[in-house]
Amino acid sequence: MFYRVTLSFNSTFMKKVFLLLAALAGLASCHKTGNEQAEKVSPQDSTVLYVALMPTVDCLPFYYAEQQGIFDSLNANIEIRNYMAQMDCDTAFCRKHVDVAYTDLIRAALLQSKDTALNVIMRTDGSHELITAFSKRLKSPKQLKEKMVGMARHSVTDYLCSEIVKKGNISPDELYKPQINDISLRAAMVQNATIDAAFLPEPYATQARLLKNRSIYSTQKEKIHLMGMMASWQAQKDPKKAKLLHQLIQGYDLAVQKMKDKSNQDSARNLLKPFGLKQQVLDSLKLPKYHKASVPDAKQVEKAIEWLRAQELISKQYNGDTLVTSFLTK
Repeated sequence: MFYRVTLSFNSTFMKKVFLLLAALAGLASCHKTGNEQAEKVSPQDSTVLYVALMPTVDCLPFYYAEQQGIFDSLNANIEIRNYMAQMDCDTAFCRKHVDVAYTDLIRAALLQSKDTALNVIMRTDGSHELITAFSKRLKSPKQLKEKMVGMARHSVTDYLCSEIVKKGNISPDELYKPQINDISLRAAMVQNATIDAAFLPEPYATQARLLKNRSIYSTQKEKIHLMGMMASWQAQKDPKKAKLLHQLIQGYDLAVQKMKDKSNQDSARNLLKPFGLKQQVLDSLKLPKYHKASVPDAKQVEKAIEWLRAQELISKQYNGDTLVTSFLTK
């Protein structure tokens, strides 16, 4: 006599298993990209400023300043190192492989609260969008109950997941959040509908929309501005590095001025092509209205601190009052 055995799995259990697998995939994706030197320890050379960037529109003026020779014209020896994951920028920064890194107020405050000597020196002008996979037919946050949203843990995208939960009027434990650090992998997983949705910065949000995926939330529309650049205290206190920091900001401002011209915007967009973006994406990419370097608004800092405190990631004593410095942008 034979018995047919049927195995059934609770969908919540399966999703939790997937979260673990996705997290492992995210960790595996945090690899060296672009700059072969990026994983090497930087020499203690005060004549060079090492800067960790990601291929996002936030960082584009820095790329443009380098490509156009603006930093060279300022006699500024600035070396850009490229990463595809914000966590990789953090790792390079904490290991002192770089002096300056692309970050967000959530990450920077968390690192500072854990005794990493840093300051946020300026805000940047990019944005994030919540993109839902075309085949999933998700049109609003309220439909995200028991759905998977790709993000990076303890970062701006983690914060945005909390905002989405409130907008959708769903319970925090009803939103599954696989950690997928690499932004290109996160975009690919949405496109393949391996996950239901993901928070993507530009130009990856534009790429996703062109492939018929849907944007249902934008930090630009919500007036959330949490992205920026952080610099180590060591660099700020070293006279030669401090001069280079001023030149980094000066070069950024000159690039922003040049990028007001449409023809310059076109050439700036094309600087993102080596990161696997097709020409159609770059031609469709709408750049933000860039501003000269300035510090983050105090209300944005307050949002970051309040969220970190609500998540019990920082102590009650840490209030972020030394997070931002304005000495470079005065």
